[in-house]
Amino acid sequence: MLRNYIKIALRNLWKNRTYSLINVLGLSLGITCCLVIYVFIRYELSFDSFHTQSDRIYRIVEHNRKADGIQYWSSTAYPLAEAIRREIPGTGVTQTAGPDKRIIHSVDGRGTVHRFEENRVLFADDYYLKTFDFSGISPNGIWLAGNAATAFRQPNGVVLTQKMAERYFAGLTNDYEKLIGKVLIINNSDPLVVSGIIQNPPQNTNLLFDILINFQFFKTNNPYQATNWSGNYQGTTHVTLPVGADPREFERKLVRLQKKYMNAEDIRRKTYVLQPLAEVHTETRYGDNIGSYVISRTVLGGLASLAVFLILIGAFNFINLSIAQAIQRRKEVGVRKVIGSSQRQLFLQFMGESLLVTLVAAGLSLAVFTALLGVINQSFSLIELNLQPDETVWLFSAGLVVFVALLAGSYPAFVLANFQPIKALKGGFTSGKKTFTLRQSLIVLQFCITYGLLVGTLVVSRQMAFFQQKELGFAKDAVITVNSPRNQQESKMAVFRQRLLANPAVKEVSFSSGAPLTENHYGTDFRLKSEPEPMKRQGEVKIVDLNYPSLFGLQLVSGRWFTTANLVPNGQPFNGLIVNETMVKMLGLKPETAIGQTVVINEGEAPILGVVRDFHNRSLQNAIEPCVLMCWNTGFYDQIHVQFATRSGSEPNFRQTLSAVEQTWKQVFPDDVYHFTFLNESLARNYLIEQLVFDAFRIFAAISIFISCLGLFGLITFAANQRTKEIGVRKVLGASVSSIVGMLSRDFLKLVLIAIVVTSPLVWYGMNQWLQDFAYKIDLEWWMFVLAAILAVVIAFATVSFQSVKAALMNPVKSLRSE
Repeated sequence: MLRNYIKIALRNLWKNRTYSLINVLGLSLGITCCLVIYVFIRYELSFDSFHTQSDRIYRIVEHNRKADGIQYWSSTAYPLAEAIRREIPGTGVTQTAGPDKRIIHSVDGRGTVHRFEENRVLFADDYYLKTFDFSGISPNGIWLAGNAATAFRQPNGVVLTQKMAERYFAGLTNDYEKLIGKVLIINNSDPLVVSGIIQNPPQNTNLLFDILINFQFFKTNNPYQATNWSGNYQGTTHVTLPVGADPREFERKLVRLQKKYMNAEDIRRKTYVLQPLAEVHTETRYGDNIGSYVISRTVLGGLASLAVFLILIGAFNFINLSIAQAIQRRKEVGVRKVIGSSQRQLFLQFMGESLLVTLVAAGLSLAVFTALLGVINQSFSLIELNLQPDETVWLFSAGLVVFVALLAGSYPAFVLANFQPIKALKGGFTSGKKTFTLRQSLIVLQFCITYGLLVGTLVVSRQMAFFQQKELGFAKDAVITVNSPRNQQESKMAVFRQRLLANPAVKEVSFSSGAPLTENHYGTDFRLKSEPEPMKRQGEVKIVDLNYPSLFGLQLVSGRWFTTANLVPNGQPFNGLIVNETMVKMLGLKPETAIGQTVVINEGEAPILGVVRDFHNRSLQNAIEPCVLMCWNTGFYDQIHVQFATRSGSEPNFRQTLSAVEQTWKQVFPDDVYHFTFLNESLARNYLIEQLVFDAFRIFAAISIFISCLGLFGLITFAANQRTKEIGVRKVLGASVSSIVGMLSRDFLKLVLIAIVVTSPLVWYGMNQWLQDFAYKIDLEWWMFVLAAILAVVIAFATVSFQSVKAALMNPVKSLRSE
């Protein structure tokens, strides 16, 4: 019996191979997209889930109350971990600093020095690799040499990942134990002793690192930061609570701890909160993790919805085409029922056909899916995706096949199995009003999804274009950012500037803590000297030189720029500030009246010399923050900005100029490692998640359109075949090709228009909610919906008319003389 069912199924699928191909393509595209989205969402939700005690690990975050609102910080004061260890026994706690940039060099057997600037140097205490043991990525543990108990016994101990060990000790990594005790040099001065080698951690961790250095080393070299309770630097504190412990109770213990160690002002404004490790990667209000990124659950939910929609579109095609073909199979069903087939047997036969189509589609999907993951990993290299299929993918695929087969095949199978044999054999069967209404509803739903994706693509595209085109208030073109040398000798910095400016291709050079909009962010409190302490607000401070305003084209609103009189020796108090318009407004002043007012910040106090026009110092998701510019400690010069000269009518030779900058760097700073980035590229990184959303909308809208068009093509082909004689009679009676095309197309286009009307308010609400996440955004305009509607109608009409014209051009003699 089963053999006969398979034979009949294959015969019918081959006989109706056009419709079978449409069903297979539609379902395979939907299944492929669903699998890719599943793997991506699973990956994003798997961050740091591979540690033994991950369900009991919490990150301590800080809610900092200021006069202008609450600041949400993922970092905490460095002494917090040791205080918890003393005051709250029984709780596991670990402290880190970074990840940060450091120069590491090794010396090979021939005495040659190899220098590298590493971006993922993490300072961690000896509890770190006991808390985060990465047990889920390797059954035998991650240690290739050394162990967690002994790794940080030495104050200058360093644990290397496998990748770093191979970089520093090429040719010696066949036996990792031999690397224990090897010496590396950090920042051209201090020795580090290799105390352990571990496997490369996976990318789906919130604290990315390549090198782990004993936190004791950091404390020794940064005594002020390591003991300062009021500051908030780059430290992250994690705790592991005992089994069954209440996180809220632990937070109350932290309040008692604060009262013991913090001053009254810090106690008033700071609150420590426990954040579960599982939520760190999907909570956006604490900002991006250093060296990593965060993605909101809203985005992940939207992607999951897209997966469901695309599966539904493919399933709707299957249902529509199967019901349409039911009329052709009425005699087959009638004969089978007359000779004894039961309704159950017929239902199982038709469900088997549905399952067979779905299995073929799934097999095609899995082949495309495995190849597609590699392409996606490379395409999103900026956020270092590492999407890999695991055993859950195959289980999910099996479940998806069963779900799609039941969803797409159960109703058509029920309709076919319930044919009345007498009517079926007499040819009097029609699909009925209920079935016709269902088919119409499914077409409407298909185009609701397609139209929604078209509008979403237009809106996200406009928002991304807005990000790229909006004036940021500073010059950003033809500017590169070069890393500052670790040992910033003013004489050498001056020489470097002079040599660069001697090159006619270089227009300006500036040293600073960061560009106007940069990841290098130094926060500070500020208030007028005449205001009480609780009036502190949160702002940003930028350490700049005299060339900074001219390089970035900043504009004064009132007052003056810095002069040489404001260049004070390191260690001396600064004697003037330039503030932005936002800060002036927050202080309740006007640009003219602000000049001469004394402002108190964390680093000291000084009068306002000038007010600079607002520039965007945060990505466009966020509002402009209060900002202080000052000439102060050159030790804060983290970046060197070089602006290339551009002449009208000629293209600058960037490659030659970049080579000249590098050569100059190597001559002046031979002991440092050179690297640069274009400022425009750095700015683009601020919108990685938005770019991901845009790419998803664009790709899935195209796939949705294609699947919907496949369905329409199949239905119009079937409709044209069913009305062959009618079309022939109409042509004999004088009907034109255009009238026949209109007759065949009219009903389908009505359904598309209904979908547009129904979906428009829902899409408007959804996209308006998405835009609310941005401080600077476009307005939803009527033309976006009209354009998407026109595109949907044109695409539908083009699909329908292609087959309609073909039917209308058929010779009526052939259609009337044959059955």
